[in-house]
Parts: sequence; C-alpha cells; structure tokens
Amino acid sequence: MTTADDLLGRLAALGPDGLAKVLTHRPDVLREPWPRRLDVVAARLASADSLDEAVLGLSLPQVQVLRAVQLCHTLGLRPTPVAEAGKLLGTTAIESFVDDLTERALLWRDDDNVTLPEFLHRTTFHTDGLGQPVADLLAELGRSRTARLSQALGLPEGLKELVDFYRDGDRVRELFRTAPEPTRKLLQDMADGVPEAEGVLPFHTAEGWAFEYGFLFSTYYGSAAMPIEVSLALRGPDHQLPFTPDEPEYPVAHIGVESAEATSSAAALRLLDRVSAVVDLAAAEPFPLLKDGTIGARLVKKVAKDTGATPAEIELAIDLAAQAGLLLADEPPPPRRGQKAPPPTLAPDPDLARPAPALLYRLLLTTWWDPAPPELGTDVGALVRRLVVRLLARLDPGTALVDGLTQLAEWHAPMLPTEDFAGHVRDALEAAELLGVVAHGAVTAVGRALLAEHDLVEVTDGLVARARTTALFGTDLTAIVPGSPDARLAASLDRVADREAQGTATSWRFSPASVRRAFDQGASAAELLDELGTLAAGELPQPLVYLVNDVARRHGEAQVLDVASVVVGEPAVLAELAAHRKLAKLGLRAVAPTVLTSTVDAAGTLDALREAGYSPTHHAADGSIALPAREPTSPTVTFRDPEPDERPPDAREHAERLLAAPPSGPSLLRGQLARAMSDRYAGRLTPKQQQLCWQLEAGIPADIVYRADDGPAGLVIAYPELDGAVLDVWSLGDHAYRRLELARIDLG
Repeated sequence: MTTADDLLGRLAALGPDGLAKVLTHRPDVLREPWPRRLDVVAARLASADSLDEAVLGLSLPQVQVLRAVQLCHTLGLRPTPVAEAGKLLGTTAIESFVDDLTERALLWRDDDNVTLPEFLHRTTFHTDGLGQPVADLLAELGRSRTARLSQALGLPEGLKELVDFYRDGDRVRELFRTAPEPTRKLLQDMADGVPEAEGVLPFHTAEGWAFEYGFLFSTYYGSAAMPIEVSLALRGPDHQLPFTPDEPEYPVAHIGVESAEATSSAAALRLLDRVSAVVDLAAAEPFPLLKDGTIGARLVKKVAKDTGATPAEIELAIDLAAQAGLLLADEPPPPRRGQKAPPPTLAPDPDLARPAPALLYRLLLTTWWDPAPPELGTDVGALVRRLVVRLLARLDPGTALVDGLTQLAEWHAPMLPTEDFAGHVRDALEAAELLGVVAHGAVTAVGRALLAEHDLVEVTDGLVARARTTALFGTDLTAIVPGSPDARLAASLDRVADREAQGTATSWRFSPASVRRAFDQGASAAELLDELGTLAAGELPQPLVYLVNDVARRHGEAQVLDVASVVVGEPAVLAELAAHRKLAKLGLRAVAPTVLTSTVDAAGTLDALREAGYSPTHHAADGSIALPAREPTSPTVTFRDPEPDERPPDAREHAERLLAAPPSGPSLLRGQLARAMSDRYAGRLTPKQQQLCWQLEAGIPADIVYRADDGPAGLVIAYPELDGAVLDVWSLGDHAYRRLELARIDLG
C-alpha cells in the first residue's frame, strides 16, 4: 500500500466486524472529535503518533513478525509471502500473529501474501545487527564506481543486475570463498552483528578486496557498511531471526478472594482519608511548590507525620488530588523591586464542591488509570500500569503472580521506551496496592471494574458501603475496627484517641492526653460517653469510662483567660468609652492609660463602637490596618458520574456509523466560511467576526451563539464543514457533532 486512497479502500472493504477490530486495537483513532468519515480514520491511522502508539502495544512475537515482513519487503518480496516471513523466523506458525497485525492495520493480508503499509517501510535494521539494503548503498555510488563493480563481478552494467546478484545468497557465498583469509575473518565478524565499522581502509590492505567486490561500502562518514543481503548470505542459508512465540512461564499462588477484597476495601478507605486530609491541610495553609512544580520531600514527610500516613500514601494522595483538579497550582503575583518572589502554591479550588466518598474514589481511580497525556513523549508509567493490571486480571480472582511479572510485562510490551522497566512495574504495583486495585499481588474487583468500565460505579459504591460503623472497645483502653472504618467512625475515634495500626484492622488507643483533646474541643463527659457508646459493638469497658470521668474532673483545674480584643487610643477618649453606658456589654477594662480590653471579639467591639457614634478602625496584631475579609464563595463546580447516554459509543457503533457515511467529503477552503457567513450579515463582517471564521478554518475552537427554536445558547465549536446553508461542527460542550443553520449562527 503506497497511497491514502488504497488505505481508504481497504478500510471500506473490511465490513463492520473488521473495521470494529481495527478501531478496538487502535482506540486513539476514536479520540474526540470522533472521525466523521473513513478518510479521517485513514489519515489518523497513518499519522506518526498513532503508529507509535500502536507499535508500543505490540507483544514480542508480533514485533518479530513485523520485522521479518519489513526485512522481506526490503529484500524485494513485495507483497511478501507469509511463508517467506516464517522462513526468516524459522517457523511456519506465524499465521495468528499476522492476523493480529492485520487487525491493527499494520499489515494488509491478501490470501497467502501480506502488504506492508508505506508508513512502516524500513531502510535500516541496526537493532537486528543488520545494516542498509544494497540498493540504497549502490544509489550513493557514482556511475563509474558501479560500472567497475559490475565489471569485477562479471555482470552487465545496471543496478538491477547488481541488486539481483547480492540477493542470491549462493552466489555471494561462492564469491566469499575466494577472498583472502584476513578479509574472510573480518567480513564474517561484521556479518555476525556489526553492520558498520570504523577504521577499515579500502584498497590499501587485504580488506580492499571487500570494497572491490561490494561486500563493504564506504559511507559519507568514513566508515565501512555491509549490505543486509551480504550479512544474511554470510550467516548461512539456515540462519533465523529471533522468534519467541511463547510468553515466559510464571508461578502463581492463591491468596483467597475474601482476603484480597478486605485489603482492597481498607486501602480504598485509607486513600480517601489521606486525600481528604491533604485537601484540608492545603486549605488551611497552601503547599509551597518547588521550582520544578513538585512537592518537596520534606513537606511530604511533615504531612505524613501530621496525618499518621506513610510518605508514599501522601505523595500519591497529593499527586492524584492535583491531577484530578481537587488541588490547583497558584502562581503568586510578581514581587516588588528588591523583594524575593514567593513560591507558587498548591491549594483547593474554592469553586469545587467536595465529591461524595464513592464518587471521589472513582475520580481518583480514573485519574490514575487514564491520566492526561503529556505534551511531549510517552507516558510509560501509564502504559505499564494498565498492562500490569490487564496481565494480573487474566488470573482467577484471589490468585496472585508470585514471580516473573517484569519478564512477562516486557514480553508483552518490548517496545516501551524505558531503561528501567522493572522500576515502572514496581511503581505500578505499589500505587495499585495503595488504591485497592491490587491486593497481595492479586487484582481485586475494583481492578477488574477498571477494565470493564461499566461495572465501576456498582463496585466502588459497594466497596465504600462495606466500611465498618462500629468498633470493638477493649479493657486495655484500645478500640479495634476489624475491617475498614467509615468516615464518621474514623473521625470520632481520631477525636478522642490516637491511631496505632492500620491494615486489615485499624486500632486506636485512649490516653489522658487524647481524651483531654476531646474536652479541649468542647466535649463534656456525658456527651463523649454517649458518642462512644453509639460506636461500640457492645458495652463500653469500665476502664475507659473511668478514664473519661477522671479527665473530666481535672479538666479546667487552671484557667487561662483570653482577651477578645484590645482598644487603643487617647486617655480621654478611652475614659469616655469605659464610662459609656451603651458600651457596658463590652466589658471594657483599663489595663493602661491608653489601652482597654474587651470581652467581645474585634468585630463585635467595632460594631458596638460604631453604633455608639464613634469611628474606630480595625488593626491586625502587628498594628497594620486589617481589611474586611471577602465572603467565601459557594462551590459552583461539581463532579458527577457520566450518564449512560453520555458515554462514548463503542467501536462497533463507530464502525457502523462510518461505513454508512460517505467515505470522504469536501474540505473547507481558506476564506470559504467567511464568504458564507458574510451573506448572513448582508455582506459585511466585522474584523472580529472575520477573525472567528479564520480561527475555525484553522481548527481552533471558537465561541458562538446559536439561536435555536428553544432560545439562544452559547456553544464552543470546532472542525467545521460547510454543507450548503448548514455548518457541520464539533460541539465541545456536547461531545458530539451538530448541524447548525448558518442563518441562526451569531458570531457576536
């Protein structure tokens, strides 16, 4: 296949099932905006980004079969017989792998032959220990040099005759046997895996024979290159390319479904607790960011200590909260001259309402599972985590892989661009355990729901609902929750006791200091005992009741009075204020000629003085004037689960839609939209309206107002196509295509 028309024709001939398989294996083609027609699908399939993503998802034998076909194509077998590719690999059992590559549109099959798409042609095979094809090396020689080479080989002049000679392995090996012994040793060493070498001097030593007969070619950089055909001929007729059709073996162990699900539930609720704590701490005091935009290790350790978590839990909680939009980076304003710029910070979005626990958990899961793609490069971590979960999910529920996961993952994705595959696998497993996706090495119901998607809401709702609402109180002043505590139970026990251990069971310990903490927050002995009684699975033990009552008796044995506010002014004015009958409710008391203390806070004191006819000012503790605080805004943004009709259609539905539509359509020419819209505005467009038309023609989204029958509505549209008096556009808000009448479009 050499043209886009050929690719388009092959897609149209696949039928709904065949096209659906291609779209399933190449999901990036269906990213929004969805392709209108097959010509768009063909263009996306042929793009470099889509090809890179498709190749990264190939297993080791698929990569090896593709390389064999590419090598056959380079050697002139076009189209390539499947048997010839199998011969290079030393097997005839490559049919299933060829079919897999065909379903990914990386090969096209016609009976017993396969055609390599133009965008997968290769000219070098250095990773396989092979160099360039002889045709490319001959093309770099001058006419006189090729004539001398033809004469040396006893061939008629012509590139075709030379290429045919080097592709005949028997003739190349026969000529090789006439070379000097040192030359044969050099050539054999290069044929075994060094397609290009430095320091070989042509025509000056015995190696000159290799250049004279075309076994080596000089390159522009002064090195010596051996053609692919010569390397294969010298390796012998029985040489085979590497082929590893069977995945590595791996031992498994059964850990039990109940154990895995209990651990998953505990991890999920613990993660929710950590994320909520992180957001609350950031709301009280925003987290400073380092120059590279990350959170410092010292801050992570401090937050972990304050919340009783591990640094790994806090690091994951902050990362997911930031990616999900729960925390936003805030760039400070430029500093004044001579002042140091404060660091950017991470703080909660004031307009965002905190999601309910189950919805928050789903948000964190999907953020980890499918993060926003990076602007440049490949997100190897995201690819590895999805691969690891898919591989483990092949095992029976409650079954874990004991060893060999890295080797298994490498077999399934050998093309991932990383030098630390084991590190990525380890990071993926650690995060999956903290999220409850994997427990003790086995994929849980949550992990399987991530793969199924449609089960995620039901599974996560059930998991959060399984949280314990009661605790077991012991006579040793401990409370144990066998399982995962819900948010109310955990908050109540955290208020009056200290957490000691977490895992499949969570324990708290009561002490005089922890109980006093509850009294400091305003609790009374009766309220505290009633609350703990509702949390207990049975009766409260007497040692705990004695502890609460004993701390209650001692609480308040010494009193520290808090001055609500201070009034400062001239002695005469302050004396007048202290004697004012309307201000008696403030409890003003002179502690110095120019200072009065008030039992009412600053806001109440200010209001009382102003009502009495005075004009006080509000100052902060450092003496500066305190400006009134802005009223906190109510949240305006909420997260919600997508409705069934809001989910994107599957590959089969897309295939049927695409095959029913025309395979290609007209493109929007430069200025065509502006001319069409000028008719709508009586031939006159403002500069801003013209700019919006050009913006849309360039593929940049634009805001418009559409006056529909039910009233005007603001839309953000992109990717327009003109169909007479109708503009077919992608609506970013609706995540769908809409047909808009030109007469009803208002460009503003």
